[in-house]
Amino acid sequence: MNISDQPIAHWRASDSTPQYLHNHLQNVASISKVFSRKIRLEIAGELIGLLHDLGKYSKEFRDYINSALGLLNPDADDYVDSRSLKGKVDHSSAGAQYIWQFAAAKGPLEQQIGQVLALCIASHHSGLIDCLDPDGEDTFGKRMQKAQEKTHLDEVTQVADECVLTRANELMNSPGLTKNVRELIQRIAQHEPQRAPLQQQIGLAVRFLFSCLIDADRIDTADFEEKRSREYRPNSAYVGWEVLSQRLERHLSSMEPRRSIDVLRRNISQECLDAASRESGIYTLTVPTGGGKTLASLRFAIEHAVTSRGDSACLAQAVRG
Repeated sequence: MNISDQPIAHWRASDSTPQYLHNHLQNVASISKVFSRKIRLEIAGELIGLLHDLGKYSKEFRDYINSALGLLNPDADDYVDSRSLKGKVDHSSAGAQYIWQFAAAKGPLEQQIGQVLALCIASHHSGLIDCLDPDGEDTFGKRMQKAQEKTHLDEVTQVADECVLTRANELMNSPGLTKNVRELIQRIAQHEPQRAPLQQQIGLAVRFLFSCLIDADRIDTADFEEKRSREYRPNSAYVGWEVLSQRLERHLSSMEPRRSIDVLRRNISQECLDAASRESGIYTLTVPTGGGKTLASLRFAIEHAVTSRGDSACLAQAVRG
């Protein structure tokens, strides 16, 4: 089978290697799942990752990318002017419509969840779109009703890799999807019982889920384009605060005072270290330029994280003055 016969997500120019679409979708789904687990929405995170580029299965997009990469002969019937089409081939609406059409036939909560997930997918190249415009028009509904000749939803669901759609359908039908969202709303409501703060916090949760998709998409793309970058990613296996504290202290101990200003910097740094044992809160650090605020505030922040570990309300912020 020729490369051009298989849907491509990205192309690595350094060695003329394609990243096939199903690999990209599965990779993004896995990464987004890990990120969204932090707010216990891993099913939702995996689902939006799996469907975010569903529209790239369309013939219109395949002709566009194959023409741009030189995989199609300019004399071929399928060849298109890729420069004029750059950024104009819609590949984000299909996945959003796929989820929305499924959710629209369900109950009110499922519809709200479907709107959130569809919103994340439809916005993954533009930033979160407004569901209503300033005049009150339903822009989200308009996007979900976008014509087939533009989104190619029916087409892509016929030709998409079976492993992608099978897993997507499993996730959409999973009772855990609704359960996780309901539990998230309940947790937020416990802390924000009034309607206005509750809605705001739910909005922040939507933005967090959206960021999981964006980060996952960009990370997988970067790791494909630059293979060595994957080797340096911690993938959530971060070094503990105690280790970071030890490393910083070793670095600071190697900085012997040579001038009078160095003595002042060391004293400021020590005061920041001493302050790290205080209760969690917002702190300011007002020190003139050249006083060593960067390392001093870092010393406070890391040590405060060590001493406050386990305190979910911990908030340490060094503000330069």
